[in-house]
Amino acid sequence: MAQTKPQELTPLNARPDFIPSAITGWVGVVGFVIGVVWLNRSGPLYLLSRYWEALILMGFTSLPMIACDALLLSSQSLGGAIDGVTKQRDYSIERTVIKLFGLLATIGLLALLYWVFPEYNPNQDVGKPPIESFYYNFFMLCWKAGPYVLGVCAIYFFFVDARLDDPHDGYWNFGRVVMLDFKGVNWVKVRNHLRTWAVKGFFMPLMFTFVCSNLPGLHWHDQESQAWLNLVHTDGETAAQGFLTLHHYLHNFLFSIDLAFVACGYVLTLRWVQSHVRSAEPTALGWTAALICYQPFWTPVGNLYLGYWSDGDWVSKLLHFNQPLFYLCGFGILFFETLFVWATIAFGLRFSNLTHRGIVTGGPYYFTKHPAYITKICAFFLISLPFVDGRTTLLTELNLGLTKIPISTQGLRNMFMLAGLAFVYWVRAKTEERHLASIDPAYSIYTEQVRARHRRWLRLKFTRKE
Repeated sequence: MAQTKPQELTPLNARPDFIPSAITGWVGVVGFVIGVVWLNRSGPLYLLSRYWEALILMGFTSLPMIACDALLLSSQSLGGAIDGVTKQRDYSIERTVIKLFGLLATIGLLALLYWVFPEYNPNQDVGKPPIESFYYNFFMLCWKAGPYVLGVCAIYFFFVDARLDDPHDGYWNFGRVVMLDFKGVNWVKVRNHLRTWAVKGFFMPLMFTFVCSNLPGLHWHDQESQAWLNLVHTDGETAAQGFLTLHHYLHNFLFSIDLAFVACGYVLTLRWVQSHVRSAEPTALGWTAALICYQPFWTPVGNLYLGYWSDGDWVSKLLHFNQPLFYLCGFGILFFETLFVWATIAFGLRFSNLTHRGIVTGGPYYFTKHPAYITKICAFFLISLPFVDGRTTLLTELNLGLTKIPISTQGLRNMFMLAGLAFVYWVRAKTEERHLASIDPAYSIYTEQVRARHRRWLRLKFTRKE
């Protein structure tokens, strides 16, 4: 997996930015697999709540990556000082206290919004976790682990503060605002701090909840073991059912890797290992295009405008009508989902929507700037097969050997709506490019490198000349 070296992406006379090695993400995958084994073997013995299981799985995933990045960063710092590694100044209790004020005020503001909005607190009981909320597991974890996390944050702030070129970061500036001491406040950093926490505040509950929801699917049962035997069964129907069982497990496993990485990425914005947020998306267009794709916004937008799904999925449309296409489609879905998850793995600890956390150029990002969006749309197409829809007038039939697939007016509408969703992802890509290019000159260099590869490959010259 190719990984561009940091100095190749650094303009002259600029401070080098630590770009994670490709190995970091795969170390996290190994940790995740060990965590899944633990959940299957030891987890049931402890009778843990779902949120504790999710936190443990995230710990298995993230701690090896933190250690890996810390070691890589330490070795790289020998060639010059990098923020978060080299001791810069004396420790300061005063700055640490101000930063803690900033952190507590930020969390308090988020807590107020969670309490006010019915999406997060449908029962609206003061002083109690929102039992009926979709985000119950997230809030219960915050309720029980929050005080310990604040203690760790205090130690972390004290330790890292002395190792920063500029210790007056967003927490310090916002802390000064909370204390009504506006002298020397950098309002640009305050606004970026609030945007960064708006990103964290929206996505952390959502992604942690999805991690919790996927946990039951990670448990290996007798039916998965039997499915391996069914694959070689002479009865085609039995083999197909075995394939479906394994397909469902692998689908859940892949997306659980993605969700574990994503949830860890939103939580662990650490200056110590350079996974912090440099800048959060400043434009309404960028926020709108991103939020449309996630709950709770996706349900109304999808149902009313972008509902490309048809009256069935690839299984119902192919299983009993064309088994070769059924297997081909099933493997195609797993192929694109694997590429999508690979794109997340390439970030290591740095994944986050709507933020700049360093320019990642390895893995699938070596080949294209937006592999996750491309593979998502391809997977959506194969999962739904939207052009096949029997709810309206038949237009024509697609002859595929032994099978004729009907194409209707509703199927045509579905294709237009899938194209609309693809357009939303295109807008997301363009707003991300504009944001990164405006903040980091390294992104323009990376963009030109990708374009040069594409031009070279179009001329059928595949040797690497970088």
